[in-house]
Amino acid sequence: MTTLRPAIYLILMLCMNASYAMAEDSNTTGEDIRLIEIDDADCAVKDGKLIAIQNLNPKETIVVWIDRWFMDKQTADHTKQILEPNKMPTPLGCSMTNSGKQHWTIFSSTIQP
Repeated sequence: MTTLRPAIYLILMLCMNASYAMAEDSNTTGEDIRLIEIDDADCAVKDGKLIAIQNLNPKETIVVWIDRWFMDKQTADHTKQILEPNKMPTPLGCSMTNSGKQHWTIFSSTIQP
């Protein structure tokens, strides 16, 4: 029975990932959103830039899931941003902290229904 436990766990994980991939509605392209660097006094003190995310689609609201990386290690921060059209970029944080560098990656993006 103990030799079956890892196999069952693997099968369950594969099924969960497959159902998540099918449920995700990726009806937007990477061209609709972008991560940008902005000069900011608080970040400049740490030799960094303010990182922000921006919706470039002039008509659609986009839901974006973002992952944060700190010192090249992915953190548990998996955040949801709702980006409305024609709005200012949404700040995420400084590229440099007192403890080291950080960056963000876009996990997924969908047009809000």
